[in-house]
Amino acid sequence: MIRNIVSFLPVAPEKVPEHKSEAWLKEQTRELEPLIDRVSAGGLFEVVATPQRMQNLLKPLEQFRRRGGRVNGFGYREELIDDERTPVEWFIVHPGGGADGFESLSWDLQDPIEEDDVHLRVRADRMKPGIHLGGAIYPVYVSERFKAIVESHRLTGIEFVWCRDIGKYRAPQWYYPVCRECLGRGVDDPWIDTSKLSGVGLETLDARGRRGQSGASPQLYKRNAGPSEPSVKKLLSLLRSMELLKRPPQFGAVDRYLRKHLARTDFAATIADWSGEDGRFFRHRGLAMNRQARDILKANRIVADENCIPVLVVNRPPKGVENLDRRYGPVEPAFSPEQLKRMREIEAAAWAKHRASPKPRRAPDLARSLSLLRSRKRGAPKCFAKPATPKAIAQAEKALVMKIPAGWQKVLQVSNGGRVDDSPLAADQACLFLSAEKLAKSRQTEAEYYGDIGATLSRSLLLAMQTEIGDSVWLDTAKKKPNGDCRVVLMSHETGDVDREWPTIAEFLEELLTAC
Repeated sequence: MIRNIVSFLPVAPEKVPEHKSEAWLKEQTRELEPLIDRVSAGGLFEVVATPQRMQNLLKPLEQFRRRGGRVNGFGYREELIDDERTPVEWFIVHPGGGADGFESLSWDLQDPIEEDDVHLRVRADRMKPGIHLGGAIYPVYVSERFKAIVESHRLTGIEFVWCRDIGKYRAPQWYYPVCRECLGRGVDDPWIDTSKLSGVGLETLDARGRRGQSGASPQLYKRNAGPSEPSVKKLLSLLRSMELLKRPPQFGAVDRYLRKHLARTDFAATIADWSGEDGRFFRHRGLAMNRQARDILKANRIVADENCIPVLVVNRPPKGVENLDRRYGPVEPAFSPEQLKRMREIEAAAWAKHRASPKPRRAPDLARSLSLLRSRKRGAPKCFAKPATPKAIAQAEKALVMKIPAGWQKVLQVSNGGRVDDSPLAADQACLFLSAEKLAKSRQTEAEYYGDIGATLSRSLLLAMQTEIGDSVWLDTAKKKPNGDCRVVLMSHETGDVDREWPTIAEFLEELLTAC
């Protein structure tokens, strides 16, 4: 389902001193806020553009204008909603900026493949833990975990070229995905006057890279471009009168692709070609996946919703819009057969050398392990709680009559309770982080249980986690380290014996969060 969004950034008038502008805005937009659907971190107001909503917004916005309020930019865009009635069929992959270990984020795929090509090198040990997509927008790189899930589910249309690891320490490996088929050329937004395309950048007119334009600079839109609904037009007109530089709205359409020309695979490339002002043509490719692939990767915590940009599949172009797939034909593959052959030759030799000289393991580090926990929380926010407050931790220590190791306090300050599903430490069931509020009572209950089965439980042990199969994870506060870390043990609920132990919280967390 497509819905339309009106957005605007309210600002205080120039006469209001800068140090008072925030307070002025808060007071003067009080009547607007109940009518706003979202407010971004940057203060952008967004509202779904239904006729009734637009009508309701007019009066308080006019009052805001009379008080001197202005807007610094406004727009009208489409937003594709994935719901049961209109499920999204294809998604474009957005890496989200995981680019720390890559040396280059721009690659003309027409270039000859060199022995030590910078585009196929990565310092894998610099990639953030728990991240499975790398790059900016294109090229897109993927982790070995991404590759393993794709191959285990036999998803089609994608192959992987190993990126030579030039990092210092052993780390999960990275790959460049290659798709033989393209999603299609896409469809132009009918509001855009394509006769005015500059031919430069992504507005390339080269037959090899011509693609549907879903957004453009204001001067490229047709004179009558914009919504036809009267209340929406009236609101946009009001916003333009309030715009600091009297700029027109910024329009944005969702990407559309023709069903007839879709790839018949689970993965496909997208066109990201562009032309320089000097006439040189550059070939770039993005990555797209169908719903089946998205669902599998999402279920395995490889991608999140923010990595999957939905596109609309249509049966025909709008009236008056050219069928680009029919006019220009199939899109060139990312690489020529000669290039791909050369890449495979280089890859085989480099991989053999990599296997022959294993890199040393990096010693587990608490900061890195906490980064893994934050990454897991971002990927499964419903499985984790808000951070514990200093007050909650202090009250827990009072109830426990012992200090919580500083390392575990940092864990609680990331998530005050949570669950890690499918953990090998719990026979592929869940491991459950205890919240600060539950530490004292849960320890007492667990100690009574172990006493009943004849197990001796040291008073220095602090219960930190439980598993769905009944075992428990304890912090040995008698063996704390100067940095606040400590020994961790996994205790069997059947015998009361220690089944596993880790010298530090860092090592325990790293195994817990990377083994599933």
